[in-house]
Amino acid sequence: MARCLRCGAQDWNRKGDAIVCADCGSTVDRVEGALNFLDSETYSKFRIVETENVSDHPYDGNAKELIAKASEIGGLVLDCGSGYKTDSYDHVIQLEIANYPNVDVLAVNQDLPFGDESFDVVFSANVLEHVNDPFLSAQEIVRVLKPGGYLYVDIPFLQAEHGYPHHYFNATREGLLRLFPHLHKIAHQVPASGHPIFTLRHVVDVYRAGLPPEVSDQFLNMDMKQLLSISDLDWLDYAVCTELDPESQWLIASTTQAILQKSGDAASPGGIHVGPTELPGFQQRVHSGKALGPEADAIHGAAGSFELSRKERELILRKRSMLSGIRRFLHS
Repeated sequence: MARCLRCGAQDWNRKGDAIVCADCGSTVDRVEGALNFLDSETYSKFRIVETENVSDHPYDGNAKELIAKASEIGGLVLDCGSGYKTDSYDHVIQLEIANYPNVDVLAVNQDLPFGDESFDVVFSANVLEHVNDPFLSAQEIVRVLKPGGYLYVDIPFLQAEHGYPHHYFNATREGLLRLFPHLHKIAHQVPASGHPIFTLRHVVDVYRAGLPPEVSDQFLNMDMKQLLSISDLDWLDYAVCTELDPESQWLIASTTQAILQKSGDAASPGGIHVGPTELPGFQQRVHSGKALGPEADAIHGAAGSFELSRKERELILRKRSMLSGIRRFLHS
């Protein structure tokens, strides 16, 4: 079943605890009991770094039922990114990039060391957001899954950035299915562990932790009515926005922006030359936000200490007017 990552062959000879590819002679050693398909090239290519974070997700009822059904037919299960588990089964192969005590195989999701159509069931639980190419990982999962086999997959949608050690992609309901366009959907749901209350609470907690103590107290004393009574842009005048530390903003940002440049001759004739400080949206702004008070129950205008240019304010007001007209038209 094991596939040589160098030549693709599946014939192996044993050499002590190691296995040696019969075709190309590539050796796979065991590290504390786990077959190790990771090498320096793999570490570099897929940005694997050492981390003290521990991914710990016990098998839930769905996983245990699938494990039991696979056992009944003498089938095999691949836990693709198992994390630390206290449960282990003879017919479940637990694969990871971190060598937890339960791990059987050290390898990456993007290049699985198994032959085609090897497994009756594959698990991918809270993993695909952490790989640098989820589409390639999805292709590999489908490749090693037997015809008629089942994938049990779980991927975040609205979760704060959480690196183990990296966090690349979240997915909407359509995004998850787009990763696996050739698999037939049996069921798709928001599980209890994915209820929106977890998102709401976690975002509030991250936000609170990113504020100075005195502003954090203001934030915690807000109620939902007050939060919703002020428009998004108007909130930018208040200390609960202006004092939120940059790292917390990254963790729970509504969106992010970037300016990227294709490599080449930066001095080529006719080419534009732009530094980030030349773009108004990327200039560091000095914030001096207002404290929340009783007046915050009303909707405030955009004027305040948040430094927007006149052109930016005009664009905002124009967009607000346009949106109001669209809403009136839709409800007329």
